[in-house]
Amino acid sequence: MTPAPPRDRLGRRDTLFAALVVATWGFNYVAIKIGVTEMPPLLMTSLRFALVAALVMPFARVGRDQWLPLLALSVAMGSLHFGILFVGMKGIDAATSAVALQTTVPFGVLIGAIAFRERVGLRRWSGVVLGFLGIVVIAGEPGDFDLVSLGLVLFAAFNWAAASALFKVFPPIPSLTYIGGTSLLAAPQTLIASLLLESGQIEALSRTSATGWIALVYTAVAASIVGHGLWYGLVKRHDLSLVVPFTLIAPVIGVLSSAAILGEALTREKMIGGLVTLVGVALIQIRPRRLRISL
Repeated sequence: MTPAPPRDRLGRRDTLFAALVVATWGFNYVAIKIGVTEMPPLLMTSLRFALVAALVMPFARVGRDQWLPLLALSVAMGSLHFGILFVGMKGIDAATSAVALQTTVPFGVLIGAIAFRERVGLRRWSGVVLGFLGIVVIAGEPGDFDLVSLGLVLFAAFNWAAASALFKVFPPIPSLTYIGGTSLLAAPQTLIASLLLESGQIEALSRTSATGWIALVYTAVAASIVGHGLWYGLVKRHDLSLVVPFTLIAPVIGVLSSAAILGEALTREKMIGGLVTLVGVALIQIRPRRLRISL
């Protein structure tokens, strides 16, 4: 029997898993951008949720008392996070979205301080300021920059933080139950939103290329089921201080893969703003001495 890895290191297997997760999440920005370019974003979100639910629900058990928490999470994390994120990413590049979505962490600090009266020290407040300052730098990029789309991605980041806060209110939910249940409930929500706010869905799907369909499957299977499945396992086996810092690699992979695959320009504002935001996120998440997560 293989001994459990010591608490101050992940071990080779789990280090590989952590690297695989962040790489999967990093490339997910490229997949989303490809998908929303070929099909209406809310429709793509609904199809993504439907696929995840179809694959996961046969293996998930949902208790009677879990449906209400799952419904609340499906609205916050499903419709208001992923739905709005996909809409926002249609108007801005994947690299900017990868950086802007990291404001989930400073948003989480603000929600914790206001809603749960959590104490926030100077270091974490500095991280909050830097996290948002980096976005201001990116927004100052010269040219025709879509501030509305950037605002939607930031709102999606806020909703991710709000959904995370709900986990403090609700009883623990197993990972398969959470992934499958929220997807099952979010699929009709985003489909209705698509029918009300979008048009030409059938025509768009008929013109979607094989690359577009692969992108959709990637967001559902690789990024959601595989990525989150491996991540929940890592969180259960190790201290958060060992695994959460890996998440800082995902936006870096997102930015670099967007440039390599989609040909997006790595402007000075994007690079400086992204670095400032990531430094802010690192200040919030990592304590230098004991490496404990402070959020």
